[in-house]
Amino acid sequence: MRNLQESIEGLNQHYLELLKNLNRVLDVNIEMLHNQKFEPVLYGECVVVEDIINAFEVKLKEDSIVAIARFQPAAGNLRLLIMLINSSRLLERMGDLLKANLSIIKDIEKNSPQVAKYLKEMLYPMATKIKSIYETYISAFINSDEKALYALLTEDDEIDELAEKNLKDLITLMKSSPENVDGGTSLVLLNKKYERFSDHVMHLVVDLVYILKGENLRKLELLEEKKIKK
Repeated sequence: MRNLQESIEGLNQHYLELLKNLNRVLDVNIEMLHNQKFEPVLYGECVVVEDIINAFEVKLKEDSIVAIARFQPAAGNLRLLIMLINSSRLLERMGDLLKANLSIIKDIEKNSPQVAKYLKEMLYPMATKIKSIYETYISAFINSDEKALYALLTEDDEIDELAEKNLKDLITLMKSSPENVDGGTSLVLLNKKYERFSDHVMHLVVDLVYILKGENLRKLELLEEKKIKK
């Protein structure tokens, strides 16, 4: 690290690699949902990719802390370095979430094959929409495109609507037959986990807006909520 700018460029590249590796785990989730079954080879790949994600998270955190201590950056760069620390930690948790989803898919295939078709019918469309949002975030990070980030904030509502519709349909499915309860419960859990993953993506979006524009959207949202309560 000769200077702060070179350090930041290196950290950005590591962050981008972390984003791409997480995207691969998301791809595996989508493939298993589409195929309506657990695939051991793909799961094994995810185990390896998760180790890579964990390694990048540790390196990003350590190198960012070193850069802060060594260069004592001004406000803008300091915010960026803190974002890299926080976002890489969140991405590591998102990877764990996606990996756990694969075990749920395996359980559905093994114990509740009669409901496996809903992996594709209900959850696959939701997951592909989330992937589109996530890849737009990656592109916005690469190109410093704040307009794309603002557009993404409106798409979170669509994911929430899909999740709510899936929940209602799954409740109906479980009510229709006792044998659907176990599998339906697993599908409900998957539905919630993909919705949570989408929420995490939105947290990444908000943090990147703060870096690019200096606008703390979370703070603005809290202030707006206080005004409404008054």
